[in-house]
This record gives sequence, structure tokens and C-alpha cells, in this order.
Amino acid sequence: MFKQILLPLDFEHQELYPQVVESALQLCHPQGQIHLLYVNSARIHHAAAPLMSHELIGSMDKTMEQQLADFMARHIPVAHQGQIWIKHGVVYDSILARARKHGADLIVMPASRPGAGTYLLGSNASRVVRHADCAVLVIR
Repeated sequence: MFKQILLPLDFEHQELYPQVVESALQLCHPQGQIHLLYVNSARIHHAAAPLMSHELIGSMDKTMEQQLADFMARHIPVAHQGQIWIKHGVVYDSILARARKHGADLIVMPASRPGAGTYLLGSNASRVVRHADCAVLVIR
């Protein structure tokens, strides 16, 4: 059983969310918490950076925070509800940093089937698996 579970969500793989949440709940200690993380990687792409004002980024963050809060309220029992974080940067680096900083003992994350691009560059999930200091469960 795990006491600090991190769920990095990107709302791209929503079809996997029921499995992600069910897995996290089954593995959660009776006094454990499930935390949600969204990583906004919009500003790391240099071509788009000048087009993104601080106001636009702030608005995106508020929208995402509300979506995560709604998700938490609907899917995570109150006794297991943890924190919600919105971070900016490279997705896998941000997931690993948040897991380390908060002392997560499990990361449960969705992942798509690998495509040609992921064979060359690697997916976020595969990088998290290789570099995490804690257990990682990848849901497909």
C-alpha cells in the first residue's frame, strides 16, 4: 500500500482515466493521499513562447486547476484527496521533480501506445519509469 500517490494528468488520454483512478485507489493506503499534477509545456516550445502572454498562461492555469479540482471531487474519495499542482516546463522533468519534492512513493500515469516519434525520442512515461525514485505504474 502506498501513502503518497501522484497522478500526472494531461487530459489527452482521458479514456484511460477510469483505470488510472481505479489502480491508484486499489493501491492507496487507508490513510494515503492521491495528488494531481498537470504540466503546462506550452512555453518550452520556443516558436510559441512569444505568443503566450502571462495573462493567457494564467488563464490557462486557472482553467486547468478548475478541471483538476472537478476531477478530484468526482473521482477521488474525500479521505484520499491530496493536493493539486500546476507546473510549467518539460513534462517528465516536472513529474520527477514534483514526485521527489513531495515524497511520492507511487506515480500512476496513463500512456499511449508508442508511435514512430516515441521510438526516437522516448515518451514521457518511459522517461519517468527510467528515472523515478519511486514505483511507477503505467496504464495503457
